[in-house]
Amino acid sequence: MAYSGDQHFGTLGTQSVRSTSDLFQGFWSRVDVCKGGFPGEAAAPGTPFYLGLVQEGALEISREDTELLGTQFPQVVELLTPSQVGMKFSGNFAEFHKHNLRLAIGGDVSSSDNFIYPGASCEFGDVFVSLRALRKRCDGFIMDCMIWKTIASGALTIGGGAEVINSPIEFNALDDSNGDLGGSASAPLGYLYAPDPQGTAPNAVTDPALNSPADAS
Repeated sequence: MAYSGDQHFGTLGTQSVRSTSDLFQGFWSRVDVCKGGFPGEAAAPGTPFYLGLVQEGALEISREDTELLGTQFPQVVELLTPSQVGMKFSGNFAEFHKHNLRLAIGGDVSSSDNFIYPGASCEFGDVFVSLRALRKRCDGFIMDCMIWKTIASGALTIGGGAEVINSPIEFNALDDSNGDLGGSASAPLGYLYAPDPQGTAPNAVTDPALNSPADAS
């Protein structure tokens, strides 16, 4: 049968918001770190430490793929496999005290010493922390981001000026498949707890019926 373009989709609705309950506004409103892992997650948990105000906080989950091309021309992709997957939480912290500053240079966040010595050690075994970030939707649902094992990275900047001082901070997830701080082989980096989809939009087809060209009249 001849193919007719307007019959490729059985039905096509109007694009619109499926449900306003699925929309998030605002910021990651609470960010905590915990040396040794959070209670309920790690075998020997520590005490959660509130990181304070984190402006422009952003969670990034990255994935890079490796393509295997065929040997015939034109070459087509025969295999696509993930080669690198990562989680990163970054932002700007604005509350400066010994714990936050020590964390920012990759030190022991639980230390009570007021003197901070950058570059004092290249050993990270006792400074790993877990990071948890939460954000709340208007209907009360809380999105939960967990990074099992990380240290802060980046440059600590203490600037000048009339505005409130901010310094960038970044946490890259490390492999915790052995379960030191709560991870496992099936969840080596962390997790993101997300809501179920809510509601439907009137007169919008969310799953249109696809007709193959051969079936179109």
